Amino acid sequence: MTFDSFSSPVASLAARLVDGDETALHEMFTRWSRLVHTIARSALGSNADADDVTQQVFIAAWKSRHTLQPSDEALPAWLLGICRYKIADALRSRGRSSRLEDSAAANETNSHTSPIDDVLDQVVVKDALETLGDPKARILRMVFLEDKTHEVVSRELEIPLGTVKSHVRRGLERLRNIFEEVDSLHA
Repeated sequence: MTFDSFSSPVASLAARLVDGDETALHEMFTRWSRLVHTIARSALGSNADADDVTQQVFIAAWKSRHTLQPSDEALPAWLLGICRYKIADALRSRGRSSRLEDSAAANETNSHTSPIDDVLDQVVVKDALETLGDPKARILRMVFLEDKTHEVVSRELEIPLGTVKSHVRRGLERLRNIFEEVDSLHA
């Protein structure tokens, strides 16, 4: 593909990238790395994590440049799409350290997932929590996503400790059933 046929600088840059021009990658980095880093920093709350995601975004852009269709709008949208997936990967990786993810990881048989599967998993977890309704969903979020102890949740919600523990146990059982249903659809 020749980039001479593209009239705008962004479309030309995209075409050069698709053609494997390393200077196009450098120009793209110079132009959009600050935006990518800002979005990652906002989503992840950490400069170090945002640095990692920014690097991963541009490495992934180079490796998958053949999927880009050069145009003014396509290049920034494509780059931000990659950014979104890398942020989701970072959040998933971070979440693995939580007790909920540790529990799910122990039961997981296939640890090789694609970024799309990662995003879908997050959507399934969010939807599953929503189906539980409050107070179960709120308690599970507090315990597993906010990493609060049962005692802290009991104090903050002003409900008995035994009730918190019951909601956690029943909520996890319901989530397990939901996830098994989802897994059976993919089997």
